[in-house]
Amino acid sequence: MIIDNQVFIDQVRALYLRDPGAISNIAYHKLEGLLKESTTYQIDEGDKQGLYALRRNQLIFYWSNQQERFLVPPEQLDELSFLVLHGDYYHLVADTLANLTAKEGHPLFYDYTLRQSLPASGHYEVTDFNFADDRDYLAAAEIITGTKTGYTVSPKRVRNWMDDRAFDPSLWLLARERCSGQPVGVGISAYYVPIQEADLDWFFVDPAHQGKGIGRMLIAATVARCLPKAKIIRLGGIADDFYQKCGFRRGDRWFVIS
Repeated sequence: MIIDNQVFIDQVRALYLRDPGAISNIAYHKLEGLLKESTTYQIDEGDKQGLYALRRNQLIFYWSNQQERFLVPPEQLDELSFLVLHGDYYHLVADTLANLTAKEGHPLFYDYTLRQSLPASGHYEVTDFNFADDRDYLAAAEIITGTKTGYTVSPKRVRNWMDDRAFDPSLWLLARERCSGQPVGVGISAYYVPIQEADLDWFFVDPAHQGKGIGRMLIAATVARCLPKAKIIRLGGIADDFYQKCGFRRGDRWFVIS
């Protein structure tokens, strides 16, 4: 049955706080934003409990206390063109969704048992983003776009990120050459106060300066600022060796199906 969005969100938040990696493949503040725009359903069939959210023809969220049967009705499942599913549920619909492509991924979570020192560099330093200086927005946009990772970002778009409800000015950083002050790397992250979660998101280094430890410096500086206040530190990205060397561990297996 359809239930009130806020009632649904309250249940999802409680689940997330118990086990973030099992509940969402993205940071909670992003998930909550999507849920507010979705039609939210609750399944209560005695010992079978479930929650799912549909946003047009997209399954934004799915959780159930059992793995024997997929609880989304077949008539709704047939209409879906995009789904996000935890690995525990994917096998229930893999055959039904054979016409769609599934991409596997793992969220990344910081390992609090580690206490890494900030890497030092004689040539580069990490500085605060100057929100009063137009040049910093331009530098961030040029660095992100210049990495040729598929992102084309304008200074205006960078400014718009400040409107995010998880905006935290202390987690906007630029790496600079010490001698010239030229920005060569950017790290832009978010912090959602209600659940004390840090979302490390945009980390890019100018291609001409890659391989010199700048990315690790930005991540280490961001983590150091998060540790005193964040109960959860997660990173948007793929679970490659680089991030694991920076203190992050692979989370649960997730599938994005489209």
